[in-house]
Parts: sequence; C-alpha cells; structure tokens
Amino acid sequence: MRKLFLIFFAVALIFFFGCSDMKDMESDLMIKVTGTDGLKFSGHYSFAGTGAVPKPENVSGVVPAEYKGRGVVAACLFRNTSGPGALKVEILRDGKMISEGAVDTPYGVVTLKTPLPDKNTIVNQILKMVLGK
Repeated sequence: MRKLFLIFFAVALIFFFGCSDMKDMESDLMIKVTGTDGLKFSGHYSFAGTGAVPKPENVSGVVPAEYKGRGVVAACLFRNTSGPGALKVEILRDGKMISEGAVDTPYGVVTLKTPLPDKNTIVNQILKMVLGK
C-alpha cells in the first residue's frame, strides 16, 4: 500500500514538473484480471500519463476482467473477495506482459506496478529516488 501511495506521489511530481519529452513515453496499457472463473474481486487501479494527476478507479467484478488506458505507468491493487480460488493480475504494455502477480489464498491481495520507462529523464530519476530503485 505504501508503494502504491509513493507511485501516485511520484506521478504528481511528474504533473507539476512537466517534461516535454514525457509525451512520447506514453503507451497503451491494460490490466488483465484472470484466475478461477467466477471469482469475485475488488480493488483499484490507475494509469498515470503526462496530462493530469491520476485518480484511482475503484472497481469490483468477477474474473475475467480487463481495464484499458494510456499512460507512462500503471499501478493496481486487487483483492479476492469470495474466498477460495486463484486471482492473477497482469499489466500489459502495447500487448506485451510487463508485470504479473498472483495469489491463491482466500481473500488474498495482488499489488502491481509497471517498471519505469527506460528513458533517462529528470522525471525518471525522481521516480527512481521516490520508489527506491
């Protein structure tokens, strides 16, 4: 939960400092929730781009589900709310899986974020300092 807060804080820094070379770092992102068919889940996710401070989207649903957006980074937290079953979450950038996590314990939680872009910008350096990378 602390890391998720730090990601949102870092994205706010990006918004306030604003770098013109960040726009070309945005890409299509998708959060894919799979696992035991019919498993209920809840949580929140956010796609952070260069335009505005992101607002986490609160969701609840049933496996399988997908959430699409555009941005530089994505972060999410999903919780199994129906007991026994597997919950798997993947983040895809331009159709390629870049981060994944799973839990098979009742009421377990999966927290994910995307790796930082490879560009060596001032904003990326700030993100690395905030996230401890």
